[in-house]
Amino acid sequence: MLNMKKVITVVSGLVLGLSLASSTVEVSAASFAPAPKLTQAQDMPTNPSIQKGDKVFVIVQDTKKQTVSVYNKDAKKTSKTIKMGTTWTAKSTKKVNGKKLVRVNKSEWLNANDLVKD
Repeated sequence: MLNMKKVITVVSGLVLGLSLASSTVEVSAASFAPAPKLTQAQDMPTNPSIQKGDKVFVIVQDTKKQTVSVYNKDAKKTSKTIKMGTTWTAKSTKKVNGKKLVRVNKSEWLNANDLVKD
């Protein structure tokens, strides 16, 4: 019985030692392998500063609604909406109450977050 316990402890010690040695060899071998070349992800529009005379394109965050709210000159929402995909020329820009607004015609202003420079 005592002999059997010694054999089991010796064998389990060898198995443990070999498993630790093999795992460190794999880790060191992995560190020498060159990393695979990854492709460039598609860039999202970053909304650079929109200036007077720039072409702007309406984008929508909410895919169900597909429209963007129109604001008045005081940054208050009106009942009007504009559909996604509409292209405008920026007449002027201004900042009101922390919102950057872009004028697209005589009385309609759009939030700059809803626009992308075309």
